[in-house]
Amino acid sequence: MSLLFMLFALMGAVIVLGGGSYALRRVLAHMEARVAVAEPEPPPRAEHGNHVGGYVPIQRDPDELPAEVLSRARNLVALGRADEAVRLVRTRLGGDENRARLVVRRLGEEGRPALEP
Repeated sequence: MSLLFMLFALMGAVIVLGGGSYALRRVLAHMEARVAVAEPEPPPRAEHGNHVGGYVPIQRDPDELPAEVLSRARNLVALGRADEAVRLVRTRLGGDENRARLVVRRLGEEGRPALEP
């Protein structure tokens, strides 16, 4: 007798859960029909490129140096101390002596006067 009672209880639970699920689906469908929700706009397409965060880095000249280093190197060239200017520029360019000599040569061709005594 207890096995039959458990079977009826199980069938009752299945019917109650099924009816609740059906009722909940009907209520949600009715609420969706009344509240029209606009579709969200799709996110903008990402363009491929050299992006870092929200910024695009500037394409720099590999021989570009800070202004204070350029002025110091220009002064050394004007004073006739080109080897010191090459060493100064070479440390800033990462140890490439040929590029440093090229930069110092371009500074010497500018012909600006020295600011240091």
